[in-house]
Amino acid sequence: MIFIKFFTVFTICQFCLTSCICQLLTISTTNYDYDGNRMAPIILVHGVTKSQIMGKYSSPGPLKCPVSNGWEHLWMNVDIAFSGTHYQKCWAYRLKLLYDRSRHKCTNQVGVQTRVEGSFGSLGASDFVTDNFAARLLPDFQYFHKFITAFEMRGYTKDFSLKLAPYDWRYAPPQIGETGYYTRLTRLIEQTATQTGRKVALVAHSMGGLVLAYFLNQKPQAWKNQYIQVLITSGTPWLGSAEALNKYIEGEDYGAPTIDKSVILTLSQSFQSLAYLLPQEEAFAKTVLVEWVPKGRKYTAQNYQQFFQDAGFIDGYLMRQDLRHLYPVPLNRLGVKYVCTWANSSKIETPITYRIKSDKLTDTSDYEKVNTVGDAVVPLKSLRYCEKFPHAIVKGFQGHSHTGLIKSDEFFDYVSSVVSQAQPVGAQAQPGGSQGRPGRAQGQPGGSQGQPGGSQAQPSGISTRG
Repeated sequence: MIFIKFFTVFTICQFCLTSCICQLLTISTTNYDYDGNRMAPIILVHGVTKSQIMGKYSSPGPLKCPVSNGWEHLWMNVDIAFSGTHYQKCWAYRLKLLYDRSRHKCTNQVGVQTRVEGSFGSLGASDFVTDNFAARLLPDFQYFHKFITAFEMRGYTKDFSLKLAPYDWRYAPPQIGETGYYTRLTRLIEQTATQTGRKVALVAHSMGGLVLAYFLNQKPQAWKNQYIQVLITSGTPWLGSAEALNKYIEGEDYGAPTIDKSVILTLSQSFQSLAYLLPQEEAFAKTVLVEWVPKGRKYTAQNYQQFFQDAGFIDGYLMRQDLRHLYPVPLNRLGVKYVCTWANSSKIETPITYRIKSDKLTDTSDYEKVNTVGDAVVPLKSLRYCEKFPHAIVKGFQGHSHTGLIKSDEFFDYVSSVVSQAQPVGAQAQPGGSQGRPGRAQGQPGGSQGQPGGSQAQPSGISTRG
């Protein structure tokens, strides 16, 4: 889970021509063909922050914000980088969630309606994560764009064999279901399989893997046998990620000094998905995730209540308690052929511990970040948790980052090989597929797998903020 960086208008304009030329030069050829290799239709599922969210407002709210006449882009709205503090506060207010302690639910602000951009199944919500044309030329704003382009070259077509199942990433999987998402996803899978005559491949990135695991664990085995060819996950934080804690410590400015970090801090803290993605309690019970140096306090995953009390945001702990039972994910109940992919970045740059040097625990940039092995967002211990489940095919990629992996030719070719020779709809599923030895990783391991409650890979590398 990584938040997108903003750039100045000058940087965007300067980058536009270079980006266009580079993208033209990096288009690669492929030996795969949708019809020739009988490839499965693909439904993509994105990670946190990686779909565009629209908003409509019927009330100015306590901040006296302008009322819209129709739907407007809330996420990602690059205008906040070039607007004043009041505009930023109005934007954050309308994207922020409210936590109801009695109902254990999160909701929009009163008078605010939200929806994911585009029609369900269309690729627009996550092809790019903004509607701003200039920003779309920057790699940070291109999400599934390269994947879509690569598979169109393989003969896939939008709205037929290549689709997207976008969701409101502010919520955790159970509340995502309350929006009707899983009903729409079921219908999309059935329609796609029927239209193409082939079972469907589900390809998920990051939190999208957790969403699909939750979905599949609720579905009857007969339905999965009929419609699902394979589940492929990439960079999924099966045991959470320490980077989620950082969003409770410091607000983002996305590289734009005009953005008020405290506004973003208050916004991000309200997301239910952030509490959901915290490092799992048993797996990181002995790992110091936050050290508050001036106060001499250390917080592991077993100390979330104290951390949130000291941070002055007890709702974060309450939300976590609501969701804690969802971990560890029972991958042994998926009931489909499962391929788990992960990346180990070329540098040791994945956060595992935050050493706060300020007298304030939150709303501060005065801290050191202690890093460990991983994909720069999720530690290997969490990424490789999938290896312990029987019948999982595991593929490790070296030298790629969390999002960089799903933009790489190496990943495109691997996915192509997995989804080739798709079964027709309704064909008898082959138990376990062609998995080979359960839990055995392909490719060079990048670090210890770890078990829940086990020891963490040795942290290495420190970066200083402030």
